[in-house]
Amino acid sequence: MFPILRPILNKGGAGYYISREETVRRLNPIVAKTHELQEAYNEVLPGLDDDLRTQVEAHMPKARMLLGKIAETVFSAGGTPPNGVDIEAAADTSLFDVLDLERGYRETVHEEIDAVHHQERTRAILKAVVQGSDDRLETLRAITNRLPQPARD
Repeated sequence: MFPILRPILNKGGAGYYISREETVRRLNPIVAKTHELQEAYNEVLPGLDDDLRTQVEAHMPKARMLLGKIAETVFSAGGTPPNGVDIEAAADTSLFDVLDLERGYRETVHEEIDAVHHQERTRAILKAVVQGSDDRLETLRAITNRLPQPARD
C-alpha cells in the first residue's frame, strides 16, 4: 500500500491486515534480536566508567518496556515469543560492537514497519521501537566519537 494512502484507507481500522500467524512469524525474529541486543548491552555496561554507564543505562527501562510490548503483541496474536534464555553474549563485547548491533537492529525493525500490512497498533509499537533505537544510537554515537577505535583482527 502506498504510505500516503495508509491514513485514509486505514481510518477506523479498515483494510486488509496480515494474519495473526503471520504477525507471530514476522515479530518473533525481532523479539529474538531485541534479546540479543539487550544481552550485548548487559555485557558492555559493567566495563564502562560511571558517567558513560549512566548515559547508556538511562535508555534501558524504555528498551525493556518496548521489548515487553513486542512480546505482548506476539502473545496476543496467539504465539509464544522467544525469551532470550539461549543467548550467549561474547565476553569481549565493546561499545563499538553494541553500536553496530544497534544499527542493524534499527534497520531491521524500520524495514518491517512497511514490509507488510501490520495492524495499526503493531505499526505504532514498531515505530516506537525505531524511535527508541534512534535515541540509543544518538547516545552511542556521542560516546564512541570520544573513544579510541579498538583494533580489529
